[in-house]
Amino acid sequence: HGAKMFKSLLDEHQTKQSRLKEEVDVSRRSALAAVSGLTESLVDTVNSGVVEVFETQKMIEEEARELQGKSAKFARVTTEWVRILNGFDKELREIGDFENWIKSIEHDLNNLTGVMQYVAEGGGQTGGD
Repeated sequence: HGAKMFKSLLDEHQTKQSRLKEEVDVSRRSALAAVSGLTESLVDTVNSGVVEVFETQKMIEEEARELQGKSAKFARVTTEWVRILNGFDKELREIGDFENWIKSIEHDLNNLTGVMQYVAEGGGQTGGD
């Protein structure tokens, strides 16, 4: 009778151990699945952040190239404006020089006209009368 009781206790103990082992396995699989899900989520979050940084970097590089092109164009246009303004300034100076030359010629012609009138009127004769 004692052997049956011992066998019964042993069977009950083995059954509990088996259930407990099964529960531990289920808990372990559940924990592994949760950790795996968390890991995937973290990796996805990090990857999306990396992708966002990469896309932002590409956009910044494109805008920098565009700005560099616009700056070069602005420099060319500004150089052309300076050239045009210098040419305009030179032309204005030449016009001023031409006006001065005309005034000088006009003054000389007026003096010459005065002298010729004086001579024509006989004012410049030194006579042997």
